[in-house]
Amino acid sequence: MRESVRTLAAVTFAFLGTCAAAASINAAQGSVRGTVADGSGGVLPGVTVVAASTDGQVLATAVTDAVGEYVLGALPAGPVRLTFELEGFSPADVDVTIQVGVDARVVQRLKLAARTETVLVYGKSPVVSAVLPRRPPLPPPPPAPVLQPVPAHDRDSICGPAKPNATTDSLGTIRSVRRGEGHDLYAKGDELLIDGGRLNGLEVGRNLTARRYYPVSGVADGAAKGEHTAGLLQIMTVDEFTSTGVVVYACNELMQGDFLASFNPEPLRAAEPAGVPDYENAARILFADAGQMLGAPGRSMVIDRGSDHGIRAGQRLTLFRRADRRAKPRVVGDAIVVAVRADSATIRLGRVSDPVAFGDWAAPHRRSSASLTQRP
Repeated sequence: MRESVRTLAAVTFAFLGTCAAAASINAAQGSVRGTVADGSGGVLPGVTVVAASTDGQVLATAVTDAVGEYVLGALPAGPVRLTFELEGFSPADVDVTIQVGVDARVVQRLKLAARTETVLVYGKSPVVSAVLPRRPPLPPPPPAPVLQPVPAHDRDSICGPAKPNATTDSLGTIRSVRRGEGHDLYAKGDELLIDGGRLNGLEVGRNLTARRYYPVSGVADGAAKGEHTAGLLQIMTVDEFTSTGVVVYACNELMQGDFLASFNPEPLRAAEPAGVPDYENAARILFADAGQMLGAPGRSMVIDRGSDHGIRAGQRLTLFRRADRRAKPRVVGDAIVVAVRADSATIRLGRVSDPVAFGDWAAPHRRSSASLTQRP
C-alpha cells in the first residue's frame, strides 16, 4: 500500500512538472498574422507562408485564405524569417522579431515572376503537314470603371493656379498607374493607385483634385511657390490605408506624387456687367501658372486679394500699370475672377494689349448705379 502511494505521488509531481514546463513554453511564444497581395493591391489566396528559425528549422506553415489572410501561431520569441511563395510570383522573404505575447502583423506584396524562354535551333527540318493547336483566346479586358456623375462646375476655377493655403489639405498622394506599363504622366480614364484610404477620410465616389507645388520667382512678398491643379479624379475602391481612383479629366498630365485635396466646385456663372474700375483699391498680380512667366489672353494668374477684401467669383477687373501712385493708370487689358480664397484669387485674362507680368495691377469693378437698377 505504501509503495502505491509513493508511485502515485511521483506520477503526480511528474504531471505537474510537465504542465508547468508547457505553460512556460506557451508564455514564451508569440504569433504573426497578415495579408498577402499582388502589385496592384489585389489579395492573393493560396500563398504558402513558412516561418523558420535563423538556422533554417521550420517552425510553422500556413496558406492564405480566400481574402489573402494568414496566421502563424505558437512561434518562439526571437528572430524568425517568413517566406512567401505562390506559383507565377517571385518568392519573398521577410525577417521579423517575435515578441512574447505579441500578435505581430506583416503585410506582403508579391511581384509577378519574370518570364524566360529558351529557343533551340537544330537546322533545316522537313516540311511536315500538321495541324497546329489553336492558341487559347486571351481573357477579356476588365470592364471600364463606372463613374458617378460629377456636379456641374466652372472648370477654370479648378484648373487655374493658386496661392497655397496656410495649411495643406492633403488627403493622399498618387503612387502609380494601376494597370499596364508603368508611366509617370496620367490622363483622362487612367486608373491610379493612391497612398491614402479610409483613415485619410477617403470614400468610394468622392471627387478630389490633384495638385502640386511649383517654384515662383520674383514675388515681392517672398513667396517661393505656387499651387497648380492638374485635374480631377474620383475614388473607386478604398481600404484602410490605400485606394484606387479614376481620372475624370486632366487640366494637363497628372503625375506621380501629386497630392489630393477636397473638390470644391464653383458653379458656372455669367460674368458680372462691367462697372467702374476702383484703381485706389487695386490688387497686385503675383504670378502666372506653372511654366509661364507672362499673362496672355485665356491664361490664368493669381492676385494678392481674396474674399477678405471683397473679391468675388465672376467679378470683372481692369488690368493696368503706372509709374507711381500719382501717375495716370495705363490700361493693358481686362480679366474675370474665376476662383477665390481668403487672401488671394485666380483670374482669367481676356483682352490684353501688352503681356501681363508680376507687379501689374488689377482694379476690381464697382457696380455702377445703372447695373444695380437692372438687377432682377
